[in-house]
Amino acid sequence: MGIRIPAADAAALARPRIVAAALVLVGAALLRYYEIPPVSTWLYVLAWYPTLLILDQLVVLLGGESVLARPRALITMLWWSAVIWFLFEAINIRLQDWYYVFLPVNPLERWAGITLSLATVVPAVLLPERVLDRLGVWRQLHWRPIAVGPEQLRGASRLGWAALAATLAFPRYLHPLTWGAVWLIAEPLLYRADPERSLFADIARGEWGRIARLMAAGLFAGVLWESFNAASRAKWIYTVPFLEHVKVFEMPPIGFLGFPFFALEVWSLYHVLAPRTTARTVLSSVLFAGLVLAGVDHWTVSSVSPRLAELPGISDAVRARLQDAGWTDVFRLARAPAAEVAYRARITPDEALAARQAARLSTLRGIGTRHAAALMAGGVRSVEALARADPDSLWRMLRPSPRPTPAEVRVWIRAAQRGT
Repeated sequence: MGIRIPAADAAALARPRIVAAALVLVGAALLRYYEIPPVSTWLYVLAWYPTLLILDQLVVLLGGESVLARPRALITMLWWSAVIWFLFEAINIRLQDWYYVFLPVNPLERWAGITLSLATVVPAVLLPERVLDRLGVWRQLHWRPIAVGPEQLRGASRLGWAALAATLAFPRYLHPLTWGAVWLIAEPLLYRADPERSLFADIARGEWGRIARLMAAGLFAGVLWESFNAASRAKWIYTVPFLEHVKVFEMPPIGFLGFPFFALEVWSLYHVLAPRTTARTVLSSVLFAGLVLAGVDHWTVSSVSPRLAELPGISDAVRARLQDAGWTDVFRLARAPAAEVAYRARITPDEALAARQAARLSTLRGIGTRHAAALMAGGVRSVEALARADPDSLWRMLRPSPRPTPAEVRVWIRAAQRGT
């Protein structure tokens, strides 16, 4: 239970909160532009939480209730939000539609950052829908009702499970079914448990407004997800089959069509799980989250933030001189002229050039120092050499570890070709 604040007082608080959140967003953007650590790594989190506060306070200004007024419900929402996306992370271990780069080196920081990021998913969908609802958008959107009975519910559930099984069996061709299969599994459960919140119940009544608002909210959230991700150093990169070459931010353009359907899944999953928040379900979900995080670390995280201590292709003496001269940021080292590096670190021009080439290779498109070391061991010692490499031959050389995948190697080579 939260403290009830009179509507007038809540509205008075909303405006300064919106201004404060907007200032945090601007500050985060400026710090990212000037690459002030740790904002480069944490930008996604630092951008999303102020955005959620702005959306929440817009609901208040429009006469609705803030989720901040119910702290226990807010914590429940954030936790189940993370768990819901962990489900899709588990599915992606099989699909391999995206992977993560330049995450924090420390495992605890990495896992905490992933969880905090995923905790934004449910509110990122629900809050825009609430804003649209308070504005009266599509409240009177009625259309032909569709009968929903026990037979239809069983059919939807079976279709959902069949679609999910087919997706896992043939991920290269059927991966889009993910953004619908889970909804068909979750929604019959919600219909039986809580018809008032069920989207199938809306369909049965011919009321399509909530579904339309959720799909619009999903698209809005998707655009923000991708834009915040593109601006972050720690990010995900898509390698969706047949859609690798043309992207908006990091997403193939057609991929944005998945966000409206994902919003329906978020709604149904959340309203199935939230009422079942008990010590037992929380413990089970924590164990599930831990298993998925371990799997993500092994199969989905490709690189961590590069550090000078792991930079390949240079001697310990050169590394020490670079350290003493302040060249500890591998990204800054990659951009610096070799002559400046040589002068400030008091190393030879050849040593400076080798250090800069290693830094450029390590910071290119999420490669990281571990993959850069493997590339250099195979004779690919610079971005220019990578641009000339054959993807299939290079991938075979780098096997048998889970990463990089063939698609990831193609991402590297395209980035190297653009960079040269």
